[in-house]
Amino acid sequence: MFESLSEKLKRMKDEKDESADISFKPYEAREVAIDSAYEKVERQAPIVANTGDSDSNIELKVVRPSSFDEVGTIADYLLDGCTVVLNLEVLDPASTIRILDFLNGVTYSTDGDIKNVAKSTYIITPHNVDVSDDK
Repeated sequence: MFESLSEKLKRMKDEKDESADISFKPYEAREVAIDSAYEKVERQAPIVANTGDSDSNIELKVVRPSSFDEVGTIADYLLDGCTVVLNLEVLDPASTIRILDFLNGVTYSTDGDIKNVAKSTYIITPHNVDVSDDK
């Protein structure tokens, strides 16, 4: 059920049409319609999960970036030890790859883990949180 980032990138590379060329260029601002139900999720307080220990809570941030410019905030969440649910469905493919590359570097440097849990949705965890497939 869960697919690692390296497996996902390898599959994307294999599926890529050789005639299609992705070129990285500066992000162009564009209007994006945001689902009103999702806006309610973004405005909620962070979800905090108790691990059973009296002093250990896991803070969960749900983010849906609309541009690459928001990657710094997401990286700060990861560096603060938060678990991040990353929804990339409003981004174009080039921005998606840039954000995943950047956050993969942050995740690696903090000894965390990144997993693809649904189409365009990833969960990024710090080193002390384990996400496993329930199979």
